[in-house]
Amino acid sequence: MKRFVRLRLVALTAAALACSVSLAQAQATRTWVSGVGDDANPCSRTAPCKTWAGAISKTATGGEIDALDPGGFGAVTIAKSITLDGAGTLASILASGVQGVIVNSATAVVHLRNLSINGAGTTLGTNGINVSAATQVHVENCVIQNFSNDGINFHPASGFLFVSDTSIWNAANIGIAVSTGRATIDRLHADGNGAAVAVIGSAIATVRDSHAAGNGTGFEAIVNAAAVINVENSVITNNTNGVQAGNGATVRLSNSNVISNGGTGLLNDGSSFIVSLSGNMVFGNGTNGSFTSTQIKQ
Repeated sequence: MKRFVRLRLVALTAAALACSVSLAQAQATRTWVSGVGDDANPCSRTAPCKTWAGAISKTATGGEIDALDPGGFGAVTIAKSITLDGAGTLASILASGVQGVIVNSATAVVHLRNLSINGAGTTLGTNGINVSAATQVHVENCVIQNFSNDGINFHPASGFLFVSDTSIWNAANIGIAVSTGRATIDRLHADGNGAAVAVIGSAIATVRDSHAAGNGTGFEAIVNAAAVINVENSVITNNTNGVQAGNGATVRLSNSNVISNGGTGLLNDGSSFIVSLSGNMVFGNGTNGSFTSTQIKQ
C-alpha cells in the first residue's frame, strides 16, 4: 500500500513539473522586440527580445511581434502565420549578404507592416522578402531597398501577395517579381530597379495607383504566355522602357501615363499583347510603341 502511495506521489509530482514546464514555455499572442532587448527574455512588454528571430519562437501562431523602439532587429525566417509590426518607430531589418525575410509555410498568413528592409553593406542582400510557400503575404507601409536580386520575390506553389503603400528602391533585378499565384499591388513607388514589377510565370498581378520611375523597365509580363499584369491609374516615367510584354504574355493598361521613357514606351516582342482598356496617355518616349488592341471596359 505504501509503495502504491509513493508511486502515485511520484507520478503526480512528475505531472505537476511537466505542467509547470509547459506553462513556462507557453507562447504569447503578442510579443515585443527592442534595440536594448535580449533574446533570452520572454519577449514581454517589460522584458523584450532583441531580434525578430528571437521573438518568433516565443510567439503563438497567428500572433504579433511589435517593435518598442528604433532598432535593427535582424533577418528572419517565418514558418507560421504571424505579424511583424514596426508602427510608431523605426523598425528595420539590415540584411547585408542575406535575405531580409523568408516566408516558407504553405499555411501561413503573414503581415509585414511599417518595416525598413535594407540590404546595403559590403555585400548586398539577395532578396528583401522571399516567399517560397504561403497562403497570403501582406506587405504594408514598408521600404525595401538595396538588394542584388529582388525587393520581393513571390514564387509559392499557390497563394496571394498583397502590397500597399510601399516603396522599393535599387533592387538590381526586379522590385516585385511574381512567378506564381496572384498579386494585388496598391500605391507602390518603385524607383531605380531593374524592373518595377514583373510577372515572370503563370501568374496574374494587378497594380493600381502606383509610380514607376528610373527603372530598366516599368511594368512587364514576360517569359510565360500565361503571365498577365493589369496596370490601372499609374504613372510610368523616366525608365529605359515603360511597359514590356514578351513570349505571348499580356499587359493591360487603363487610365495610366507612359511618358518620357528614354527607350520604348510600349515594348512588344511581336508575339505578345499590350491592351489599352481606356484613358491612357503614351507620349514623349524615345519611341512610343503601340497597343496591340483597344478595348472598351464594360
